[in-house]
Amino acid sequence: MTQTANNYGEVLFELGIKKDTVEESKRIFSLTEQLHRTLESPIISKNEKYSIIEKVFPKEIENFLKVVCDHEKMSYIDEIIEAYYKKYNEANNILTATLSYVVEPNENQLSQIKNYLAKKYNKETVELTMVEQPELIGGFVLKVGDIEEDNSIRGRLNRLESLARKQYLRIIRLLR
Repeated sequence: MTQTANNYGEVLFELGIKKDTVEESKRIFSLTEQLHRTLESPIISKNEKYSIIEKVFPKEIENFLKVVCDHEKMSYIDEIIEAYYKKYNEANNILTATLSYVVEPNENQLSQIKNYLAKKYNKETVELTMVEQPELIGGFVLKVGDIEEDNSIRGRLNRLESLARKQYLRIIRLLR
C-alpha cells in the first residue's frame, strides 16, 4: 500500500466518516469499473465528476471524494478504503483475520477460533473473512497479516514431505 493511500485513508478516518458509509461507497465502486475510469479520467471535467459523485455516493463522503478527484488520486481509492479500514480497526481494537477451510466451521468452532485470536493478539473483537479452499483436503488455515497458522492436512503433508526430503538428503550425505 502506498504512502499516498495511507495518508488519504487516515484523513478519511479522521473526518469521522462512518464505517457503514465507507462500506457503501466501496460497494458502489465495485458495481462497475466504468465508475473508476470516469472519476480517474483527465478528460472528464471536474464539474461532471462532482455531479456523478453527488448522484451516486452517500452525502457524508461526497466532499472527500471530490478532493480525491481534484488531486487526481482516484486510482488509489481501493487502497484508500483499505487504509481507512486498517486505521478504523486499530482505533477500535479490532483484529481482522482470514480463515480458510474445507468444511465450514459451526458457530461453536467459530467462537473458539475468535476467542483464541482475541487472546493471542490482545484484541477485543475479531472479524473473520471466510474462504472455502477444498485443496486444503481438511483442517483450516488462519492468517493474520503476514502470519499464517496452517492446520490443514495439505500443510501437514507438505511439512512431512519437507522433513522426509531433509532426512533423505542427510542419509545420502552419511553414505558418501
